[in-house]
Amino acid sequence: MHPSQCHIILPPAYLPPVAYYVAKSYASHADVDYDMPFNKRAKEVHRCTITDANGIIRLTIPIEKPQSATQALWSDIIISGHNRWWEIHLTALKSAYGRTPFFEYYLDDFLPFYNSDVVGEPLVDYLRRMDRMLTRLLGVDTVRRLRSVEPDSAGTLPVVDLRRQPIATERSMPYYQQRTAGRTFVGGLSAVDLLFNLGPESPLILAATPFTL
Repeated sequence: MHPSQCHIILPPAYLPPVAYYVAKSYASHADVDYDMPFNKRAKEVHRCTITDANGIIRLTIPIEKPQSATQALWSDIIISGHNRWWEIHLTALKSAYGRTPFFEYYLDDFLPFYNSDVVGEPLVDYLRRMDRMLTRLLGVDTVRRLRSVEPDSAGTLPVVDLRRQPIATERSMPYYQQRTAGRTFVGGLSAVDLLFNLGPESPLILAATPFTL
């Protein structure tokens, strides 16, 4: 089954990899399940991967411990203010991408996510807002229209559940990365790596990257 002939359900994720948005752009309809059962081992929900001149960096949003780890949903989880993490994340993004062609162009879109106001916010509300922004900036809907993929308003398409099936994050069409220019392409990174390096050309990479189920 070609993914454009289905309705994909994805897990929530913090600055998820390029493949996450490839999946969203290929499906006729894509939903994110923000009410999944909480799993403390599912670090990818609140952790992302970027790279700078020194190598891979993993940034994690600290969360408050739920009253019951066995009964909680991700929608019950609250963002912690531990170690002023938003300053660490923003500094890391600036260090990794400050000299990329489009970092300054998009910086204002990201700044509201990196301040003390987000402390105490439900994690899924934060992730939902960020995903909405990235979906727009990466041109996911534009890629869908280029493929003539129409939303499934009748709910008749088969459902492909990727909530517990890892997306092959390393499978990304190679693109220009300023930090690795002339060296080996680094795959599996957050989609911000694509956005800051290619900007408005990001939809071309999403469209050119194959996605199979």
